[in-house]
Amino acid sequence: MKKLIISSFAKLIPNIFRKQLKNFKVLSMDLGQWQSIKENVPIDKQGDPIPWYTYPAIEYLRRLDIVDKIIFEWGAGNSSLFWATKAKEVVSVEDNKKWFSIINEKKLNNQKLIFCEKKSDYTKEILNQNRKFDVIVIDGKHRYDCAKNVLGCVSKKGLIILDNSDRHPKTSQILKGQNLIQVDFNGFGPVNNYTWTTSLFFTRDFDFKFKQSLRPEGGLKQNAEE
Repeated sequence: MKKLIISSFAKLIPNIFRKQLKNFKVLSMDLGQWQSIKENVPIDKQGDPIPWYTYPAIEYLRRLDIVDKIIFEWGAGNSSLFWATKAKEVVSVEDNKKWFSIINEKKLNNQKLIFCEKKSDYTKEILNQNRKFDVIVIDGKHRYDCAKNVLGCVSKKGLIILDNSDRHPKTSQILKGQNLIQVDFNGFGPVNNYTWTTSLFFTRDFDFKFKQSLRPEGGLKQNAEE
C-alpha cells in the first residue's frame, strides 16, 4: 500500500522535476556526495576513502589495474588510503605536522609517509627517492615547484595527476609543455558544492591495463552485445 501511494504521488510530479531528482540521487547517493558533505571528508557511498578529485577522474582511475604500480603523491589523506588499497606501494609527502600524525595512524603496510616542513625539502623529496614512479600526484602545497621535479621521475609508461588544474594554469603549462598528453576531467567531486578540474597527463607510451568495463554510477544497465 505504501509503495502504491508513493508511486501515485510520483506520477503527480512533472517529468522535468523527476529527472532533476534522479540527477540529485546519482550525485548525492550513488556517488556518495551527501555522505562526504555530512562527514566533511572524501568518501564514497560505502564510506570508503576516495581522493578529493572530481568524480569523473575517480571513476576513470578506478578502472585502471594498478596492482603492480608504485604511486608518489604530494599531499596525504584519503587519497593515500585509496591508492594503498589498489597499488603495490604508495609514497606520500605531507608538510602539515598535525595532519601527518592523523594520517600516519591510519596508514597501511604498503604506505610510506614522509614529513617535510620546509618548502625545498617538500618539493624535492621525490628526487631523494632515486627511482621512477608509475603515478605521480600533485595535490598539496607548492604545486608549481613540485611540477618542476616530476618529469625525470615518472616512468616511461606512467602518468601524472594534477588536481585543481583550473586554479593552477601555470603548473598545467609546465606539464603540458613536456610532450605529455593532457586530459581534463571536469565536474563535481566529494565534499565541495562547486565543480573543478582534475587533469591527467599521460606519457606518450602510457600502457596501463584496464579492469573489465564498469558501469558508471547512475548509468544504464549494460545491453548484451549484438
